[in-house]
Amino acid sequence: MRSQFWGERLYAQDKNATLSTTIETFDKGLFSHGNDSAYPPDRSQAVFPTALNVGWSNSSLDDAVALALRNFADAIRDAALADGQNVSHAAKYVNSALFGTPLEDMYGGNVERLRRIRAAIDPNDVMSLAGGWKF
Repeated sequence: MRSQFWGERLYAQDKNATLSTTIETFDKGLFSHGNDSAYPPDRSQAVFPTALNVGWSNSSLDDAVALALRNFADAIRDAALADGQNVSHAAKYVNSALFGTPLEDMYGGNVERLRRIRAAIDPNDVMSLAGGWKF
């Protein structure tokens, strides 16, 4: 299995490395309450987040681990689509999205509306000093 092979290679380069996954389960009706919101951009079907968690202490592996995580996410999505699962509309979960993830991958067509809200509420862009996703 590819992930096992990658995990063994990571561990060989960093004995402090850990690899785990988290599957978050919520009520199927989660998005049937309230009004439309920025996330998820499509509330017609609930898709629950799954996180692949990797810990490492060797900073020289930062780029390799980030690339591997992106490749894992793409492979999982491709496998789900090939299996006939309707996940083509699924937004990436904001709290687990890897740095550099495009805002559109999380918020879909809501990005421009969120930018207008940010500009109206925070015209001096103070919140951008706090880190996080930039609108």
